[in-house]
Amino acid sequence: MIDHKKKHCPVCGMKVGTVPITLEYHKMFFHFCSEQCRETFKDHPGLYTSKQVNDHVELIIRRRLRLAESLDPETSQAITEYLQALMGVKEIHLEGCSLLIRYDLLQLTLAKIECSLNEVDIELDNSWWQRLRRSWARNTEENELINLASTPGACCNRPPPRV
Repeated sequence: MIDHKKKHCPVCGMKVGTVPITLEYHKMFFHFCSEQCRETFKDHPGLYTSKQVNDHVELIIRRRLRLAESLDPETSQAITEYLQALMGVKEIHLEGCSLLIRYDLLQLTLAKIECSLNEVDIELDNSWWQRLRRSWARNTEENELINLASTPGACCNRPPPRV
């Protein structure tokens, strides 16, 4: 059974089921509501174990992805429903070759969105400019998550002492 203190997922805050997905980290057991939350935790465990990060409720990111080709309305609807099922997705608009998505960076990253699209055989535009944009966005997200997980420095985040 689940310990009374640990009945909420550290990634999304949802209640954990009766048979939780568990992960051991620094001799502590964490319980998750889904495999997606467990994988997110494994990528940046410091992000969900430090006290300062728990104050962040959401970190909303907005991205426009360009698809390799336009989708018919039926496929567009199916893809929209598929992406909305991912934890952290707030909004999706799919028009022609353009996919506009808003998501919570603490629960989902661009890399995971790209993998999800790849799983259902939706190809993104692979021109050098679009690959560069996505690479830049993935790197920026990774840096932001690392910065959120790190502890603040002693010298740079405080004003100088008065003399």
